[in-house]
Amino acid sequence: EAAAAGKAADFLPADLRLQCFVTEETNVTVIVLVNEAQCNSVCFENDCNNLESILNEGSCVMLCSTVTAMWSRSAFERFAKKGIQFTDCPISGGPVRALAGELSIMASGEDKSLQYIQPLLKAMGEQIHIIPGGAGMGSTAKMVHQLLAGVHIVVAAEALALAAKAGLDVEQMYDIVSGAAGQSWMFCDRGKRMISNPENKVMSALAIFIKDMDIVYSEAKRLQSPIPLATAALQQYISGASLGLTKADDSQVVKVYEALSGVSVQKPAAAPKEGDDVGDIWMLPDGREEKIVEVG
Repeated sequence: EAAAAGKAADFLPADLRLQCFVTEETNVTVIVLVNEAQCNSVCFENDCNNLESILNEGSCVMLCSTVTAMWSRSAFERFAKKGIQFTDCPISGGPVRALAGELSIMASGEDKSLQYIQPLLKAMGEQIHIIPGGAGMGSTAKMVHQLLAGVHIVVAAEALALAAKAGLDVEQMYDIVSGAAGQSWMFCDRGKRMISNPENKVMSALAIFIKDMDIVYSEAKRLQSPIPLATAALQQYISGASLGLTKADDSQVVKVYEALSGVSVQKPAAAPKEGDDVGDIWMLPDGREEKIVEVG
């Protein structure tokens, strides 16, 4: 994907190939990639430069990406033919909780495989949920979780845009909801960045929720289970992509509502002041302005 986008070479240098990181001595390989296509590439494609070809019998693949349950089951069956264990263990929590070892993990697979990776589960996760039913059921649980997460972000944007349109102070409205019954984890987390994100930090790209909500939609369609709210949320993420927000933080789906309502939720960045500190502005004799980036 990176090569097709012109972001990487068409081939990897020898010192960056998979065999440099995964060898015959590797007993567990943890996969945390963006999408199913990347997982399939690492596991089964690229000639013999893949996990299926490299790993020894008895080793284990621990999949933590958000993919379809169908792919997880297929990967389990394919690895099993090589005697390689496979566990379906999608995660939730983001980079901050990952660094702290406080992820929520929805683990599924054969009992012996889950026991094999138990030390990793304990090191990575604070809440470890063993989902019965074999590989694919962890991804099924993550799919249902993402329905809620994706809808909650869009609803947060909708509420804050309505507040702005009605003339309310959106920061005050954020504080009200954060301490009342209408709050959700996503409202508290993403709502803050909808109002103020001066450095345009991307904690989770909007494109990820297009992928995740499409998994929700496809699986619900297969099961004939109606999901009108999730379907509407998916369309808002797609609208965000049409505004060029694919790589922006997913909180910026709020810009879809801003474009439609003609109001701004995001708090304007404070104008730099004239002074002598980092971030201040120096007025030069010829009238030009220079931002101070370092003070000796």
